[in-house]
Amino acid sequence: MTRVRNSAGMTDMNGDLSGPGAAFQDGYMFHPFEISVCGYSNSGKTTLITRLIESLSPDFDIGYIKHDVHKFEIDKEGKDTQRAWESGAFHILISDSHHTAHIQKGTPTQMEIQSAFNGCDFLFIEGLKKERVNKLVLIDGKKEILESVSMGEIENVIGFIGEEETLEDLPANAPYFHRDDVSGIAVFIKQRLFALAAKIPLFGLVLTGGRSSRMKTDKALLEYHGRPQALVIYEILSEVCERVYISSRKDQWQGGHLSRLPEIHDVFLGLGPLSGILSAMHTHPEAAWLVVACDLPYVDRGAIRRLVENRNPFKMATCFKSAPSHLPEPLCSVYEPKIRIRLLENLGMGNLSPRDIFMNSPVKTVDQTECENLENVNSEEEYKKAKSKLEKGAGL
Repeated sequence: MTRVRNSAGMTDMNGDLSGPGAAFQDGYMFHPFEISVCGYSNSGKTTLITRLIESLSPDFDIGYIKHDVHKFEIDKEGKDTQRAWESGAFHILISDSHHTAHIQKGTPTQMEIQSAFNGCDFLFIEGLKKERVNKLVLIDGKKEILESVSMGEIENVIGFIGEEETLEDLPANAPYFHRDDVSGIAVFIKQRLFALAAKIPLFGLVLTGGRSSRMKTDKALLEYHGRPQALVIYEILSEVCERVYISSRKDQWQGGHLSRLPEIHDVFLGLGPLSGILSAMHTHPEAAWLVVACDLPYVDRGAIRRLVENRNPFKMATCFKSAPSHLPEPLCSVYEPKIRIRLLENLGMGNLSPRDIFMNSPVKTVDQTECENLENVNSEEEYKKAKSKLEKGAGL
């Protein structure tokens, strides 16, 4: 019996990927963008999924889970990995420059599966027809599966697929596709994915919780445009975000210049920028976060709008690529909800660098234009230089 921890506590699993123990977390089972293709045996599920993957893979990195209650063999007799397995190894990994495979004993926990597929843009699941996953249902020749849908045994049906050109009086209010209409099904899946992504709220976060030790005064209060920089960033983010918060330490702005603005206090402490980012994602895990540090004086409306316009909600984040280093800039980025798993995993391994996490995660990067500048300011000398440069240049 495997145990899975989810938001409701500890839950039993029944030795496979289904059953009452496969609890939903944050509204999904294994991935925020997941679709099950289900049907009775020999209905053509695998054939359809492979054709859809072929059609959609140029635009998406697609995951695939096969729910198989039967015993299976995945290794080859005489191979090194098979010999190690037969010798009693618990967990085996084999990797080359093109692909990697894991084999382990037992059933993975729900969290392990979520972590393994978190880097995919979306996930196909073959099977799990009794779970609350959104489903494309393949209709068998005798149409027996339609009775299960009518009786409520199969729920969350988003579409039907069959061999007939048209089919009337289907038991759920869902579209019908011919099984060879792969392009039509692919378009339907894309539309659904983008509709789900559009429902993710975009919140803004101005990072101000640093100690500003080198500057010797709080960088959030420095003025480049006639008012505190944190307020300037707050106003810019307010133009593209549903809500905006100041990320701060508890009592940092009590009675101060920024106290009238909504705040999220750090509940993760001593982690640098991750303190504010994780605290925001803990407070509103359903939201994507447009995160901008208060020590980026050159960031303007144009740069922020271009970042949002180029956002890919299926990746873990969207960020600028810093010039001239060509490294990701995590402190002017959109963090998608699913990156929270990756951030917490890295925290557990002692990695507190958002840039390092981005470099080892599927993020979309946006090249900076010549007029975009993501230089940060950390010292009095840098502040004076930036202020002088901005006074001579254009506004926001």
